Amino acid sequence: MLTAQTIKNKHSDVFTYLHGDLGVQAEHCHIPEEAALGSLVYVSNAAQLAEVRCRKPAIVIVPAKMSGCIDVQMDAHSCCFSVQSIPMGMAVLLKYFDAKSRRFTQWGERHPTAVVHPDAVIGERTFLGPYCVIGANASIGAGCMIGAHAVIENDACIGERTVLHPHVFVGAGCVVGNDCEIHPHTSIGSDGFGYAVDPDGKPRKISHLGNVKIGDCVEIGSNCAIDRATLASTHIRSGTKLDNICHIAHNCDLGENGFFTAGFMMGGSTKIGRQFVTGGNTVVTAHITVGDNVILSGRSSVTNDVPNAGAYGGYPLQPLKEAMKTAVNIGHLNEIRRNLNRVMKRLNLLDKVPADSSDA
Repeated sequence: MLTAQTIKNKHSDVFTYLHGDLGVQAEHCHIPEEAALGSLVYVSNAAQLAEVRCRKPAIVIVPAKMSGCIDVQMDAHSCCFSVQSIPMGMAVLLKYFDAKSRRFTQWGERHPTAVVHPDAVIGERTFLGPYCVIGANASIGAGCMIGAHAVIENDACIGERTVLHPHVFVGAGCVVGNDCEIHPHTSIGSDGFGYAVDPDGKPRKISHLGNVKIGDCVEIGSNCAIDRATLASTHIRSGTKLDNICHIAHNCDLGENGFFTAGFMMGGSTKIGRQFVTGGNTVVTAHITVGDNVILSGRSSVTNDVPNAGAYGGYPLQPLKEAMKTAVNIGHLNEIRRNLNRVMKRLNLLDKVPADSSDA
């Protein structure tokens, strides 16, 4: 539940109070078409505002540019605020309606089926779900939530207030920072893909003795695989966000505050700089360096160093404007080929005409 007074008192840096009863309470957050009494609603345009006025929600948030559309009499039933950015407004307020923690706390602080090694250290107010396993010398900080069937192996370290959803695996010796969230079926610290090949072609596995180190405020989606390093550490730096189904190979280093969209894959020992952004299904090869503030369009393939900031796309990788032109031209290749064949046939015919025939 969220009161309008709380928004005004705690989040005046983001929201501007317009008018209305600050004592009203919102119990749910709804889209405009489903708003009702007791709703908090974000409005993006005039049509949505008209819809919301008929439904009389408790709290209405409008973009700053629409502040003049709020009529004190028409909107007297709602407490109204403006915000410069609707997505930022959602980031600030939706957490008040997030019942996610109940999934973890419903069992009590420690479910009787949780398996915790006597040498593990569990912080205060940490919740352990059914059938989770905590290995020897593992350390879990205060305020964490560990989901059902999660596994934290020996000597792993989990920072404070971190959430591990059900079926997350954190391998031995790996480190996860404070305020992180890792979604179901993600593996942190599985062995990297490293082999030596005998002269007869038989592969021999190279043991991976390193770990994975994840910084603070990192979020990792479902079904991701992050491999431990061979001897040192695979790094996921603070603020990084990984979507579902991403693969980070051994010895990689992902810079701060990057956005890695679903299907991202990268080869081993590659370093990616800060503020990286990529579209889906992008591939970055092994043993290269990508600089800070690089943006990749979806389905890009990176096979060489990208030292300079900017937007890129395609395969082979090009500056984004050139990559877009290339993508458009590919659709005309068959037509270009047919036209070229016609030209070549015409030129061949002209070559066979006698030189003095023009005088005839």
